[in-house]
Amino acid sequence: MIKHVVCFKLKNDSIELRKKTKDILLSMQGRVPMLLDLKVGVDFLSSTRSYDIILETYFNNKEDLENYQNDSYHCEVVKTHMHANTTSSIAVDYEIEPFKYEIDSHKIGVDFWNSKKELFEAFYGEFYEFILHHDGKEDLENHKIFNKKDFYAYADWYADNQDSCYAMGFSFHKYYLTPQEKGTIENQPESTFIGYCFKNNKFIDFLNFLITFFAWWRNDEGCTCFNPYNHADEFFHSSWAALVDTSKLFYLTSETVYHWQSFRVKYALDHIPGVILKHPTSKFDSMRVAGYEFLGFEERNQIQYAIFKRKDTYNYWEKEEKTIEKVYIANYKKVDPA
Repeated sequence: MIKHVVCFKLKNDSIELRKKTKDILLSMQGRVPMLLDLKVGVDFLSSTRSYDIILETYFNNKEDLENYQNDSYHCEVVKTHMHANTTSSIAVDYEIEPFKYEIDSHKIGVDFWNSKKELFEAFYGEFYEFILHHDGKEDLENHKIFNKKDFYAYADWYADNQDSCYAMGFSFHKYYLTPQEKGTIENQPESTFIGYCFKNNKFIDFLNFLITFFAWWRNDEGCTCFNPYNHADEFFHSSWAALVDTSKLFYLTSETVYHWQSFRVKYALDHIPGVILKHPTSKFDSMRVAGYEFLGFEERNQIQYAIFKRKDTYNYWEKEEKTIEKVYIANYKKVDPA
């Protein structure tokens, strides 16, 4: 880990200039990715420091630091606005030993994930292997998929000259789950991917979340507003719809999703339970994991353990549905191939 320290000397000691400079620095947080964990240490009262403002930013490696320094927005703020308010500055980089800790009762790569992307690659990587080992090699190669990287790319919104992640759904839905009327994850056979994961205790927390997210998403899209009721919000009713919307969950964020989506869907897109939102840099720092409350660190045998309690910030088990009459007709025409 690299600690990047930048110190600034202000042109004068006026409260107005200090406030203006602080506002500029704080405005950078969230607009430059590497500034999300920025620690701004501004001493507004002391006149004994050689420099008035000290910034401490932590980076995982030199590449991340260089990307941060070369970011156009960062360059504009620091080189233009900051230098206009300061007489001198100095920057120092030095490597520090990263904070080492364990997570109590959880494991990264099993039920906790460093990022949404890491969860996506783990889940779809497992799905790729499942297809490959269930006589799907020819299907994969027919779509020019020869490795996991190709498979990840095929989950794109516009893959195969289609849109809305339809390509993944049309091509591989038969491997994803076994369609069932009023199905449950417990009743899924191991011959399709979702049942395989459940029976082998893989991605259990994520799958429980996914089933509910699917119902929310379909409800927002208006897919359930029909009489007769078409079961469109039931995850196991259609393997095609389930796979398409799983891909949408990974592809979209709260900022790129349709503007008319409900708040709960927008929130869920960026807060999949188990995804780490903030890593700690010391035992005095906090750690944020979606769907969990951080209770602090506990030392055991000279090892720091991060302690978490499951505490969703929204009730994702609840299924809000539009007021519709759910009438089941066995021969009702389905709108998808599954």
